[in-house]
Amino acid sequence: MKLPLRAAAVLAVAAVNFGCARPGAPSGGVRDVRPPVVISTEPAPSSTVEDPGTVIRFRFNERISERPRQGTLDEAVLVSPRVGVVRVKHGSDALDVSVEGGLRPDLVYRFTLLPVIADLFGNAMRDPFEVVVSTGAPLIEDALAGQVLDRITGRAVPNAEVQLVPPSPTPDTVLHIARSDQNGLFAFRYIPAGSYSLVAFLDRNRNLAPDPVEPRGLQGVRMNTRDTLFSDVVILEPDTSRAQLLRGEVVDSVTLRLTFSDYLDPDPQSMGQIAISVEAPEGLPIPSVTRVIHPITWEAQRDSARTRAAAAAGPSSRLPTPGATLTAPGQERGGLPRGVPLPRQDVIVALGSPLEPSVPYRVAATGAVNLNEIAFGGGETTVTRTPTPPPAQSAAQGAEPAVPGAEPAAVPDPVAPAPDSSVVAPPR
Repeated sequence: MKLPLRAAAVLAVAAVNFGCARPGAPSGGVRDVRPPVVISTEPAPSSTVEDPGTVIRFRFNERISERPRQGTLDEAVLVSPRVGVVRVKHGSDALDVSVEGGLRPDLVYRFTLLPVIADLFGNAMRDPFEVVVSTGAPLIEDALAGQVLDRITGRAVPNAEVQLVPPSPTPDTVLHIARSDQNGLFAFRYIPAGSYSLVAFLDRNRNLAPDPVEPRGLQGVRMNTRDTLFSDVVILEPDTSRAQLLRGEVVDSVTLRLTFSDYLDPDPQSMGQIAISVEAPEGLPIPSVTRVIHPITWEAQRDSARTRAAAAAGPSSRLPTPGATLTAPGQERGGLPRGVPLPRQDVIVALGSPLEPSVPYRVAATGAVNLNEIAFGGGETTVTRTPTPPPAQSAAQGAEPAVPGAEPAAVPDPVAPAPDSSVVAPPR
């Protein structure tokens, strides 16, 4: 079966690739710029070992540095399943890996050497290197692979700890582990059939466990014998505060944009819980609120209206203006599955009647739900519609003529909103 391009790329993380020996740079010659390569392992790949104190040796084609490019030497090798503290001993051209307490019987172990080992010239390994050994369990091929994604940006998250946790874990539970690479990709192999929680988190305090203050996410998976399964995990920074209304702006006479301190849950049901009220000065009519819309939905509707109007006006009007960017609204940042919108800190409010120019209106919001499902957010602000300049003045200022039938474009926020203090972008 031919795999899709992305699926093939993800599954490639699980493959075992053994390099060949290369001659080193000649004495007194050009500086070596080639990374070190593992040329053999002891025991050999796919071996069955009986001694729980077995030491795994990775032998390189050249001398290697005692200092990895990242972390400590003991952290340079992932052992899955995790059953004890990993110890790595440095040799001139080899690394010896052991597990305190020894290897448990009837398991399949994956020893993954991360690409942090460098030679004496500072050239680091290009790719991870993996060796698999058994302590009695059969080597039944299967694979679980995926990508760790950030819920706010939709981008891949590198260096995330990924764990397979069985139901009702105990202190003696065997945890299968992996690490996401620079593209957010991770992979497991030789996993016993069963149901698991696929947990991903940024291990900022390096205690190998997800903590309440660390970005994390989980996804339920079911592994069957000889399965090849793909499952992404979306992680989110924790937050315990409510979304507070920061400010409002008038987009046009019947449209408001309200900006909150937190990213809001884009689920339509959560958006429907936001209640907006508008109060006018005494003697003026009070505009009714007809809809509260996710900005991506509103932008898509606005762009569709402009496209229809431009098509009716003739081919020349569809040409992009200088500096224009042609993109699908809301997808320029995305990496999340199709149909999953990226969260925003703002909402669009559609009014049933126009606002009067130069009149301050009081706007109140309640029921806002942030991305961490903290409800009852809201607040108050004041908005004032700026009078529309006369047509002659607009032309004199070089304003772009309006497209017939299209809504006015949104005015960009002059200052970015101050995000909640607990919203932190993932490390790069």
